[in-house]
Amino acid sequence: MKIVLCIVLMLFIVSILDATDKLNVSVFYKERKPSQQVLVKVDSLLNNYLTLYHIKHYNIEEGNNTVIIKTLGLPETHFPFAVAIDGKFTAVIDERTVSFVHFPLFMKGIGRHEGNWSLDDCRKFLKTLNCLLTKIFFRS
Repeated sequence: MKIVLCIVLMLFIVSILDATDKLNVSVFYKERKPSQQVLVKVDSLLNNYLTLYHIKHYNIEEGNNTVIIKTLGLPETHFPFAVAIDGKFTAVIDERTVSFVHFPLFMKGIGRHEGNWSLDDCRKFLKTLNCLLTKIFFRS
């Protein structure tokens, strides 16, 4: 019985340590069709990284999420979508600065909230954390 208890305790401790080693990925979205189209594709990509990251979703339009939006330095004005890893949403990928704020390139033509990122950029962002920037860049 003592051996079983020790094994259970060890598994519990390992699971806690494993959980704390993961970085957070924060996904910000709206309940509107264009944002939902992006969310489906980004979630499909993120599903490949569930063992590496804690994924948390935030509805931009819910008042209780304004604190995290402000804390991360996301635009205080309207933005339709964003992805942040470990609290950062800007990276240098293939020698260019990419901000995972606003709509990705596959939504080109959507309007004034076009971003400069692609799903491939997001994949690289998830794989290579040394590309994260601490300085905040985004186009409004």
